[in-house]
Amino acid sequence: MRPILLAGVLAGTLALAGCASTLTESQCLASDWQTVGYRDGIAGVQSSQLLNHQNACVKHGVVPDRNAYLAGWREGVYQYCQPGNGFAVGERGAGYANVCPAELEDAFQAAYREGRQLYVAQSEINQIYAGISQREGRIQSIKQELASITAAMISPESTAADRAAMLLTAKDLAEEQGRLEEEIQSLKAEVAYKSEELRALRTSLASVDY
Repeated sequence: MRPILLAGVLAGTLALAGCASTLTESQCLASDWQTVGYRDGIAGVQSSQLLNHQNACVKHGVVPDRNAYLAGWREGVYQYCQPGNGFAVGERGAGYANVCPAELEDAFQAAYREGRQLYVAQSEINQIYAGISQREGRIQSIKQELASITAAMISPESTAADRAAMLLTAKDLAEEQGRLEEEIQSLKAEVAYKSEELRALRTSLASVDY
């Protein structure tokens, strides 16, 4: 089984370079640049993030310690670039900012691509479920419309022409409901098929030891 690395947890929102610095004034003044670098590295952020930290801290009269930052960043990136984390990052659908050193790049990318397969497969299933939910919502609206038409048709205020028009509308709505129900059944069958494919893919990838 694959371990869930700390980097896999931290890489969610900072996976791409160029993120605005979130350092507060107190963090700038603390000057713990090795820790800042480690945090960015383990989140898969490029070392150029230091420039954003510098822009955030200069207004507080603080200039980052580049050497300390890079030392921490390299340590964090080493943890981020482990294959197990690459799989976790890919499975989560997070981006990759090309931060891994050459000696770790191939293994990380291979694991990332495998994790990405699971993300894509699960995303397809989620989209189908969204389509089912959308159609079910429309069916509920149709039922409400039909109920309103039924009530209006028995109203003494409705004319024969009104009732004829409402009958046509009700016919169209009933046909639409029937189409939607057929589509839902088809989509549910597709979900079952793709879920089985996903299960098989998970089983095959679970045997890979990162």
